[in-house]
Amino acid sequence: MRHFPIFVNTDSARILLSGGGEAALAKLRLLMKTTARIEVYAEDPAPELESWARDGRLALLRRPLVAADVTGARLVYAADEEPLRDAEIAALAEAAGVLVNIVDNLDDSAFITPAMVDRDPVCIAIGTEGAAPMLARSIKADLEARLPASLGLLTRAAQGFRKAAMALPHGRPRRAFWTEYFDRAGPEAYDAGGEVALDPALTLLLDRHLKTETPAGRITLTWTGSDDPDLMTLKARKALDLADVVVHDAGVSPAVLELARREARFIALERPTDVPPMPKLLTGQASRGAHVLYISASPLPAALAEGCRAGDITVTEIPGLPGPAHAPALKETA
Repeated sequence: MRHFPIFVNTDSARILLSGGGEAALAKLRLLMKTTARIEVYAEDPAPELESWARDGRLALLRRPLVAADVTGARLVYAADEEPLRDAEIAALAEAAGVLVNIVDNLDDSAFITPAMVDRDPVCIAIGTEGAAPMLARSIKADLEARLPASLGLLTRAAQGFRKAAMALPHGRPRRAFWTEYFDRAGPEAYDAGGEVALDPALTLLLDRHLKTETPAGRITLTWTGSDDPDLMTLKARKALDLADVVVHDAGVSPAVLELARREARFIALERPTDVPPMPKLLTGQASRGAHVLYISASPLPAALAEGCRAGDITVTEIPGLPGPAHAPALKETA
């Protein structure tokens, strides 16, 4: 990717914007949602800018931005809508080592502002590298419709409860707690009693989860004959997302492994491991309470599942889908 998505800390930061027209107003409507000190430099500001300045939402300076202004800034926006002036602003920012965005000029900008779905503190950024802005807006509209307005309140309550939730063991128990809160307990509490009902609901949910035994480890076995994750079964994709430990052959593509959680532990096998050592490896990991997924680049031998079950561990087998290289062999053995 050309543009790497990051979230910039705006607390106590200065964000500068040069310009006072429509392009400036569009950016400022977004920037004013941050906690930054916003400074706008415009000799002929639009009436909205004057109103926002009177309300204390930004600082309006009725003069051009100069080099001394840029020192110590976090970000700079060039929104004068005049190519030469925008280029001058960009040069000032670059000389000071400050990231600059030139509105509607992707190639000369050090960063871009994506389309956003705002459910503060939840924020979803959508970018298309500038290739399809209308697609980004379409995705944004779809997500806006899917995500309830209460999501921000649910998240704020969770944010204040994080320390208490650390009483749960790290890993699956803690994930199970937060999954139930966001999927069921939180929305139900909010619908029944509003924001004030969220903290009591979290406390009750935590008490119940603390009394629940840590789930035993388990093993999931699957395979895929393709490098394309879209050609995997839905069950295999879900298993990758839930696994604590992912054991995989060297032939499994990086695109497939991208479906796993970032917190998962990966064990890469340089070459296919013969049975029975493989069951020992998998049951050893699962005996520590982990959900272990083994994903192979070729069909799995029947003896593998039998060997894993001999360790008194729950084993789930998910059939794989063949790729072009495996289709002839599977047809011959059918």
